[in-house]
Amino acid sequence: MALADDLVTAVLLASTAFFVALALGLLIRYRQVSQKITASTDLGHDLWQALEQRMKKQDERILDVMARLDVIQSRALAAAAAQPPVSPPSPAPVLRPEPAKELVPGVMPEAPIVQQPESRVESHVSQAPSPEVQLDETQLRAISLLAESPKNTRQLTDAIGLSREHTARLMKALFEAGVVTRNATTKPFVYQLTDLGKSYLTPSSS
Repeated sequence: MALADDLVTAVLLASTAFFVALALGLLIRYRQVSQKITASTDLGHDLWQALEQRMKKQDERILDVMARLDVIQSRALAAAAAQPPVSPPSPAPVLRPEPAKELVPGVMPEAPIVQQPESRVESHVSQAPSPEVQLDETQLRAISLLAESPKNTRQLTDAIGLSREHTARLMKALFEAGVVTRNATTKPFVYQLTDLGKSYLTPSSS
């Protein structure tokens, strides 16, 4: 449709240019002829009337062409206004991943401490070592810390200065030896000295 309108517009513009050029040619011709026939009044009058009629016809044709051009332009503008504007597609939302928590090599992430309505203290009684069995310095350090107050694995890890895995293995060995008890309803476990563990704090154990 748009191509056909453009073609018609081009044809009309070419016709208009042709008629304008023809009118100019007639005017030039008229001046040339009028100079030659100035001596003959009757002939000049007839020629003038003939040229005047031709000019009127050319003017009518030019006006008709201009009216057609106006109609075509108005139709093209109406068709363009009737078409809905094409909006660009909205960009898809960018999903930003949540920053990953930094993990320390060799240290497992700790679960939050969850308090249960009822505490369940586990104790382990096996071939418990007698106070005469010597414990290493790290074990004695853990026992002295528990003598102050019950502590969980995280607190012991910070106080002793070992890794969490090392501290967990240390406390497991003390638990299995019957030196400490642990509250299994908390994460991490809360450890407390047993009577056997307290015996290592007496001066006779040194």
